[in-house]
Amino acid sequence: MKPLSPRLRIAYVSPRYTPRSAGGAEVLIQSWAERMAGRGHRSEVLTTCARDHIAWDNEYPPGVETVNGVTVRRFPIDRRDRPLQLALQDRINAGRVLGRAEEEAWINAGAQSDALCAYIRARADDFDAFVFAPYLFGVTYNGLRLVPEKAVLVPCLHDEPYAYLRIIRDLFLSAAAVFFNSAAELALARRIMPLDPAKARVVGMGIAGPPRMAPEEFRRKHGIDFPYLLYAGRREGGKSTPRLVEYFRHFRRYGGRELGLVLMGTGEVGIRREETARLVDLGYLPEEEKWNGYAGALAFCQPSVNESFSIVLLESWLAGRPGLVNAFC
Repeated sequence: MKPLSPRLRIAYVSPRYTPRSAGGAEVLIQSWAERMAGRGHRSEVLTTCARDHIAWDNEYPPGVETVNGVTVRRFPIDRRDRPLQLALQDRINAGRVLGRAEEEAWINAGAQSDALCAYIRARADDFDAFVFAPYLFGVTYNGLRLVPEKAVLVPCLHDEPYAYLRIIRDLFLSAAAVFFNSAAELALARRIMPLDPAKARVVGMGIAGPPRMAPEEFRRKHGIDFPYLLYAGRREGGKSTPRLVEYFRHFRRYGGRELGLVLMGTGEVGIRREETARLVDLGYLPEEEKWNGYAGALAFCQPSVNESFSIVLLESWLAGRPGLVNAFC
């Protein structure tokens, strides 16, 4: 990578850019883009028109908008072959070895946008660096290979079958730099592939809480007059939210009458009407209310086996609340 100018021109490439439903990698990219823009650097986000990370439908119109001072360019997702993706994904998860063409077919059957890649190809000289996150999507795989000498990969790596694919190894090795969120993530990458130590760095994400948290205000607003555990984030099977709700039902069934479970975030929960006295779904809340909810909880629950140093867990610590996590994560 060439020496960078004092005022950087950075493109952030992410498959989604929507705070109400985005995951941790997208939140990380949003944080970096906004903070760098606030320091006088040029931040431009290149993303797709998708909102949902399961269907990947083009829900947003293509075009340009400004979000919190950052230019966001949206490009349509290409026509997807969902049956092919699922068939290849099942083979990957079963430990079957795929040919390179099959690996590429799998990643391109997900979040891929030829229009976004065409923009990168045409405007490569307009930016000092391209930051790609996370690693598992077509826009990352295909976009990074267009500008490897300017590419910073932020993989958000997990120890999962996809991480061992040959195309993923080549992706990591071709990037000019790879930024990790923790030392453990870096150690995992080095165990999987021969990563050059000179281009690998632990960077992480800065998290700042509000100057004031008001847990009693949160309780009054939402009518919560009992001690509660808290979950915040996407509510789905991959995050083990259904398991958390079922565990809480068992707890209530066997005598746990005073404790409640409060859920914040996006996605369906499936709470029965008779359960709402102690099982409370507040949906997506503004940042201020979220922090107030952290501060009032007995503990924060992180039930997923796939999570590690998640943003919401770190936020709960910053609010002074302990974490209750899955022992097998």
